[in-house]
Amino acid sequence: MPLRTRRLVLAASAALLAVSACGPVDGEQTAQGAPASAAPVAPAEVADQVGKARAMLDGLQVAGRAPKTGYDRAARYGQAWADVTRTGCGTRDNVLGRDLRDVERRNACVVVAGSLDDPYTGTTIAFRKAEAAAVQIDHVVPLSLSWQLGAQQWPVGKRVAFANDPLNLLAVDGPTNSSKSDSGPDAWLPPSKPYRCTYAIRFTRVASAYAMRVTAPLKAAIARVLDGCTRVVGTPADLAALPQSTWSYAAGFAKAAAPGGSDGAPEPTSCPAAEPVKGNVPDGVGDRIYHLPGTRWYARTVPEECFASAAAAEAAGFRAPR
Repeated sequence: MPLRTRRLVLAASAALLAVSACGPVDGEQTAQGAPASAAPVAPAEVADQVGKARAMLDGLQVAGRAPKTGYDRAARYGQAWADVTRTGCGTRDNVLGRDLRDVERRNACVVVAGSLDDPYTGTTIAFRKAEAAAVQIDHVVPLSLSWQLGAQQWPVGKRVAFANDPLNLLAVDGPTNSSKSDSGPDAWLPPSKPYRCTYAIRFTRVASAYAMRVTAPLKAAIARVLDGCTRVVGTPADLAALPQSTWSYAAGFAKAAAPGGSDGAPEPTSCPAAEPVKGNVPDGVGDRIYHLPGTRWYARTVPEECFASAAAAEAAGFRAPR
């Protein structure tokens, strides 16, 4: 074959492969939650992920749901978006920073803009903090559902860690998250069918990591999704939960230790909503420091004074923590 003809054939073959290659469906995300930048895993890896999910599902206790009696978001699972991982930022901003593209921040923490490739709908959403409800942070396993599936017996620190565990959190379309409410895969699946397998595997991974029980209908629904899996984004079956070593610290973000598993953490003292910034003097001596809601030491400090803003605290002689 002449050299020029051979080059044309090779170029045509490369173009054909580029067109026919299986890329990610718009809006899909990796198992960690970040926008997908690569194709879904190969068929052999899909089988591996499904096999691991089946093993985890088979290892869960099957029992009925407990009533919602006693469920209280703040008292049982701590203040919303507590910084249990000690990053210095609230959980919501951490998840937005992980899951959005082209992220813009007001400071080191607060995400004010970005673009979300929504896994649940397969659409792209422009996020602006002024319209924050358009993008919500979903608990893959909802908190009230976890309460009915065994969390009533957990130590309070385990529940607070669960509520803020990146394994169990995804930035998603707000209205779709609202429609999901506290449902599991037996009552709700993502509208984007290509993501359903990834969602079911991630739900199972969370349940397994926290040793939750499942109802018979819930187990059957997950099994049906796994039976039809041909596509998985990332490796959701391999994600790790927050370690047990975080539970003691996380307990400090709960308003009260719930019956059936307290780890003895003291009830934190809060400033009123109108003046949420805490000003305190550590151990009664040293620098006067202020703490913003959701930051690292907020739930563990007892305020000597409360302020409406950081500027007001600074005017009174308090400084930000280093």
